[in-house]
Amino acid sequence: MWHEAKTYSKIAPHEYIVQEEHPDVYDKYKELIERYGQEEEFTLLGNTSIYKYYYSKDHKYWVMDNILNRAELGLKK
Repeated sequence: MWHEAKTYSKIAPHEYIVQEEHPDVYDKYKELIERYGQEEEFTLLGNTSIYKYYYSKDHKYWVMDNILNRAELGLKK
C-alpha cells in the first residue's frame, strides 16, 4: 500500500500514499494530524517549511495536499 519516496530516499527517507488510492487511510490520518498533530519546522536543501506531524508508534505522519506521508522514527541519515 505504501510507496517509497525514491526522490528523497537518501536525504529524507519516507513513504507515501495518495488520497485517491486509499481514501479511508488518508482521511483517518488527516483527522489525527489535524486534531493531535504538532507543528514543527522541516528543512530540506536549504528550504524550511512548517508541517503538522502526528506521532504514532514507530512513525510520524504528515499531509501535503492529497499525499499522506510517513517516516520511520529513529532512521539514521
